[in-house]
Amino acid sequence: MSVFVRGGMDWEHGTPMMVGPWQVGHADPSPETLEYWRGVERGELLIKRCAGCGRHHHPRRMLCYDCGSDDMQWVRSQGPGEIYTYSTVYRAPTEALQAEAPYTVGIVRLPEGVFFFSRLTPADGEGLTVGAQADLDFETVGAHGSLPVFRVS
Repeated sequence: MSVFVRGGMDWEHGTPMMVGPWQVGHADPSPETLEYWRGVERGELLIKRCAGCGRHHHPRRMLCYDCGSDDMQWVRSQGPGEIYTYSTVYRAPTEALQAEAPYTVGIVRLPEGVFFFSRLTPADGEGLTVGAQADLDFETVGAHGSLPVFRVS
């Protein structure tokens, strides 16, 4: 079984992503994202770090945008993040996502200085505040399988 088959979707060959009636691309693991998805399977959030200057990057990068090095390494994010911004979705763009509404999405600043877009819990957004500490977890999100999420207690 491929590491990318989740809920009948074969992520290895790409799956069209829809926003309402519009197709906006494919979730298509490629050679530069394969280790990220393997990390997700192990319950690890991996980001890239430039071996040249030490700068962390997410989303994925093939070259460091600070020093131009192509020596990028996958490293595990170290610790809780901080909520940078968030929004609770009550009316989702697709029927499948509407079944999960309300849900909260947001941007978390990781300790390495990169920003990560993710689901946040609690799902209804109650008690979330900008600047709050958020702990990494993994949970099943729709048909996508286990994905990184951040919990605020």
